[in-house]
Amino acid sequence: MKTNINIKTLIGLGMSLLFPVVYMLWIGPLFIKPVVDTLTYTLIGFAVLWLLALSVCLYVLFVEKRRLTSIGWEALTGKSILLAIGLGILLSLLVPIFTILASLIIKPSDGGSISQVASSFPWWVILLSVITAGVTEEVLFRAYPLSRLFEKTGNKWLSAIISLIFFVCIHSSGWNVAHIIGVVFPLGAILTGLFLWKRNLLFVIIVHIVIDLPLVFISLGS
Repeated sequence: MKTNINIKTLIGLGMSLLFPVVYMLWIGPLFIKPVVDTLTYTLIGFAVLWLLALSVCLYVLFVEKRRLTSIGWEALTGKSILLAIGLGILLSLLVPIFTILASLIIKPSDGGSISQVASSFPWWVILLSVITAGVTEEVLFRAYPLSRLFEKTGNKWLSAIISLIFFVCIHSSGWNVAHIIGVVFPLGAILTGLFLWKRNLLFVIIVHIVIDLPLVFISLGS
Protein backbone atom coordinates (compact mmCIF):
# COMPACT_ATOMS: atom_id res chain seq x y z
CA MET A 1 0.00 0.00 0.00
CA LYS A 2 1.43 3.34 -1.00
CA THR A 3 1.19 6.25 1.45
CA ASN A 4 2.40 9.51 -0.05
CA ILE A 5 -0.06 11.92 1.54
CA ASN A 6 1.48 15.38 1.47
CA ILE A 7 0.70 18.49 3.51
CA LYS A 8 -1.64 19.91 0.86
CA THR A 9 -3.72 16.76 0.89
CA LEU A 10 -3.81 16.71 4.69
CA ILE A 11 -5.09 20.28 4.75
CA GLY A 12 -7.72 19.43 2.15
CA LEU A 13 -8.82 16.39 4.15
CA GLY A 14 -9.03 18.56 7.25
CA MET A 15 -11.27 21.02 5.45
CA SER A 16 -13.55 18.33 4.05
CA LEU A 17 -13.73 15.87 6.94
CA LEU A 18 -12.60 17.45 10.21
CA PHE A 19 -13.93 21.02 9.96
CA PRO A 20 -17.62 20.08 9.37
CA VAL A 21 -17.59 17.59 12.24
CA VAL A 22 -15.91 20.05 14.61
CA TYR A 23 -18.51 22.70 13.81
CA MET A 24 -21.56 20.43 13.97
CA LEU A 25 -20.57 18.60 17.15
CA TRP A 26 -18.78 21.29 19.15
CA ILE A 27 -18.61 24.85 17.83
CA GLY A 28 -22.26 25.05 16.77
CA PRO A 29 -23.84 23.47 19.86
CA LEU A 30 -21.55 25.23 22.34
CA PHE A 31 -21.23 28.73 20.91
CA ILE A 32 -23.98 29.34 18.33
CA LYS A 33 -27.03 27.39 19.49
CA PRO A 34 -27.31 29.01 22.95
CA VAL A 35 -27.58 32.54 21.51
CA VAL A 36 -29.93 32.11 18.53
CA ASP A 37 -33.31 30.50 17.87
CA THR A 38 -33.60 27.03 16.35
CA LEU A 39 -34.38 28.18 12.82
CA THR A 40 -31.48 30.63 12.72
CA TYR A 41 -29.13 28.01 14.13
CA THR A 42 -30.22 25.55 11.43
CA LEU A 43 -29.74 28.08 8.63
CA ILE A 44 -26.30 29.01 9.96
CA GLY A 45 -25.42 25.31 9.87
CA PHE A 46 -26.47 25.15 6.22
CA ALA A 47 -24.36 28.20 5.44
CA VAL A 48 -21.32 26.66 7.12
CA LEU A 49 -21.63 23.49 5.04
CA TRP A 50 -21.99 25.46 1.80
CA LEU A 51 -19.00 27.61 2.72
CA LEU A 52 -16.87 24.56 3.48
CA ALA A 53 -17.91 22.78 0.27
CA LEU A 54 -17.13 25.90 -1.78
CA SER A 55 -13.82 26.30 0.05
CA VAL A 56 -12.82 22.73 -0.80
CA CYS A 57 -13.61 23.31 -4.48
CA LEU A 58 -11.61 26.55 -4.50
CA TYR A 59 -8.80 24.77 -2.66
CA VAL A 60 -8.63 22.17 -5.41
CA LEU A 61 -8.54 24.84 -8.11
CA PHE A 62 -6.20 27.43 -6.63
CA VAL A 63 -4.04 25.65 -4.04
CA GLU A 64 -3.73 22.15 -5.43
CA LYS A 65 -3.97 23.72 -8.92
CA ARG A 66 -6.05 20.84 -10.23
CA ARG A 67 -9.33 20.61 -12.06
CA LEU A 68 -12.56 19.72 -10.33
CA THR A 69 -12.65 16.60 -12.47
CA SER A 70 -10.02 15.31 -10.03
CA ILE A 71 -12.81 15.03 -7.45
CA GLY A 72 -15.40 13.68 -9.86
CA TRP A 73 -17.01 16.89 -11.17
CA GLU A 74 -17.96 15.73 -14.64
CA ALA A 75 -21.03 15.94 -16.87
CA LEU A 76 -23.65 13.21 -16.83
CA THR A 77 -25.37 11.55 -19.74
CA GLY A 78 -29.16 11.39 -19.80
CA LYS A 79 -28.95 7.66 -19.13
CA SER A 80 -26.79 8.24 -16.05
CA ILE A 81 -29.20 10.89 -14.73
CA LEU A 82 -32.12 8.47 -15.05
CA LEU A 83 -30.08 5.76 -13.35
CA ALA A 84 -29.22 8.10 -10.47
CA ILE A 85 -32.89 9.07 -10.04
CA GLY A 86 -33.95 5.43 -10.15
CA LEU A 87 -31.38 4.39 -7.56
CA GLY A 88 -32.40 7.32 -5.36
CA ILE A 89 -36.06 6.27 -5.48
CA LEU A 90 -35.16 2.65 -4.74
CA LEU A 91 -32.96 3.58 -1.79
CA SER A 92 -35.60 6.01 -0.52
CA LEU A 93 -38.12 3.17 -0.50
CA LEU A 94 -35.68 1.10 1.53
CA VAL A 95 -35.43 3.73 4.29
CA PRO A 96 -38.63 2.58 6.10
CA ILE A 97 -37.37 -1.01 5.94
CA PHE A 98 -33.99 0.00 7.36
CA THR A 99 -35.81 1.97 10.07
CA ILE A 100 -37.97 -1.00 11.07
CA LEU A 101 -35.00 -3.36 11.17
CA ALA A 102 -33.03 -0.90 13.30
CA SER A 103 -35.95 -0.52 15.72
CA LEU A 104 -35.87 -4.29 16.32
CA ILE A 105 -32.33 -3.94 17.63
CA ILE A 106 -32.36 -0.48 19.21
CA LYS A 107 -35.47 1.10 20.68
CA PRO A 108 -35.91 4.39 18.79
CA SER A 109 -36.55 7.60 20.70
CA ASP A 110 -39.12 10.18 19.67
CA GLY A 111 -36.46 12.84 19.22
CA GLY A 112 -34.19 12.63 16.21
CA SER A 113 -36.53 10.45 14.15
CA ILE A 114 -37.41 11.12 10.53
CA SER A 115 -40.96 12.20 11.31
CA GLN A 116 -39.88 14.39 14.22
CA VAL A 117 -37.16 16.18 12.26
CA ALA A 118 -39.38 16.65 9.18
CA SER A 119 -42.23 18.09 11.25
CA SER A 120 -40.00 20.46 13.23
CA PHE A 121 -39.46 22.95 10.41
CA PRO A 122 -41.41 24.52 7.52
CA TRP A 123 -41.27 22.59 4.25
CA TRP A 124 -38.95 25.12 2.62
CA VAL A 125 -36.36 24.62 5.35
CA ILE A 126 -36.55 20.85 4.86
CA LEU A 127 -36.17 21.31 1.09
CA LEU A 128 -33.14 23.54 1.66
CA SER A 129 -31.82 20.89 4.04
CA VAL A 130 -32.23 18.18 1.40
CA ILE A 131 -30.41 20.21 -1.25
CA THR A 132 -27.70 21.28 1.19
CA ALA A 133 -27.06 17.72 2.36
CA GLY A 134 -27.13 16.32 -1.15
CA VAL A 135 -24.58 18.77 -2.50
CA THR A 136 -22.29 19.68 0.39
CA GLU A 137 -22.05 16.27 2.03
CA GLU A 138 -21.12 14.64 -1.26
CA VAL A 139 -18.37 17.20 -1.86
CA LEU A 140 -17.07 17.07 1.71
CA PHE A 141 -17.46 13.41 2.65
CA ARG A 142 -17.31 11.60 -0.67
CA ALA A 143 -15.80 13.45 -3.61
CA TYR A 144 -12.70 15.04 -2.11
CA PRO A 145 -11.69 12.52 0.57
CA LEU A 146 -12.41 9.40 -1.49
CA SER A 147 -10.58 10.79 -4.52
CA ARG A 148 -7.53 11.96 -2.58
CA LEU A 149 -7.28 9.06 -0.13
CA PHE A 150 -7.53 6.45 -2.87
CA GLU A 151 -5.10 8.40 -5.01
CA LYS A 152 -2.56 8.60 -2.18
CA THR A 153 -3.02 5.15 -0.58
CA GLY A 154 -4.31 3.00 -3.41
CA ASN A 155 -6.65 1.36 -0.91
CA LYS A 156 -10.39 1.65 -1.63
CA TRP A 157 -11.40 0.05 1.66
CA LEU A 158 -9.31 2.38 3.81
CA SER A 159 -10.55 5.39 1.85
CA ALA A 160 -14.17 4.27 2.20
CA ILE A 161 -13.92 3.56 5.94
CA ILE A 162 -12.32 6.93 6.77
CA SER A 163 -14.89 8.81 4.68
CA LEU A 164 -17.81 6.86 6.17
CA ILE A 165 -16.68 7.39 9.78
CA PHE A 166 -16.77 11.17 9.39
CA PHE A 167 -20.07 11.04 7.46
CA VAL A 168 -21.68 9.09 10.30
CA CYS A 169 -20.14 11.38 12.94
CA ILE A 170 -21.68 14.53 11.48
CA HIS A 171 -25.12 12.90 11.60
CA SER A 172 -24.78 12.06 15.29
CA SER A 173 -26.01 15.60 15.90
CA GLY A 174 -29.78 15.78 15.45
CA TRP A 175 -30.61 12.12 14.78
CA ASN A 176 -31.27 9.31 17.24
CA VAL A 177 -29.04 6.23 17.50
CA ALA A 178 -31.52 3.93 15.73
CA HIS A 179 -31.63 6.22 12.71
CA ILE A 180 -27.86 6.60 12.60
CA ILE A 181 -27.22 2.85 12.75
CA GLY A 182 -30.20 1.74 10.68
CA VAL A 183 -30.32 4.46 8.01
CA VAL A 184 -27.31 6.82 7.99
CA PHE A 185 -24.66 4.09 8.13
CA PRO A 186 -26.04 1.77 5.41
CA LEU A 187 -27.02 4.60 3.07
CA GLY A 188 -23.66 6.28 3.64
CA ALA A 189 -21.92 3.01 2.78
CA ILE A 190 -24.03 2.65 -0.38
CA LEU A 191 -23.33 6.24 -1.48
CA THR A 192 -19.64 5.64 -0.86
CA GLY A 193 -19.77 2.55 -3.04
CA LEU A 194 -21.64 4.43 -5.76
CA PHE A 195 -18.99 7.15 -5.87
CA LEU A 196 -16.18 4.61 -6.07
CA TRP A 197 -18.09 2.89 -8.86
CA LYS A 198 -19.07 5.88 -11.00
CA ARG A 199 -16.40 8.39 -9.90
CA ASN A 200 -18.94 11.10 -10.63
CA LEU A 201 -19.90 13.75 -8.07
CA LEU A 202 -23.10 14.83 -9.82
CA PHE A 203 -24.29 11.21 -9.91
CA VAL A 204 -24.12 10.74 -6.14
CA ILE A 205 -25.54 14.23 -5.52
CA ILE A 206 -28.67 13.29 -7.49
CA VAL A 207 -28.99 9.95 -5.69
CA HIS A 208 -28.57 11.63 -2.30
CA ILE A 209 -31.13 14.36 -2.98
CA VAL A 210 -33.72 11.87 -4.26
CA ILE A 211 -33.22 9.68 -1.18
CA ASP A 212 -33.90 12.61 1.15
CA LEU A 213 -36.69 14.21 -0.89
CA PRO A 214 -39.57 12.40 0.91
CA LEU A 215 -38.69 14.47 4.00
CA VAL A 216 -40.19 17.47 2.19
CA PHE A 217 -43.49 15.66 1.63
CA ILE A 218 -43.56 14.47 5.26
CA SER A 219 -43.06 18.08 6.32
CA LEU A 220 -45.88 19.26 4.03
CA GLY A 221 -48.16 16.54 5.37
CA SER A 222 -47.51 17.45 8.96
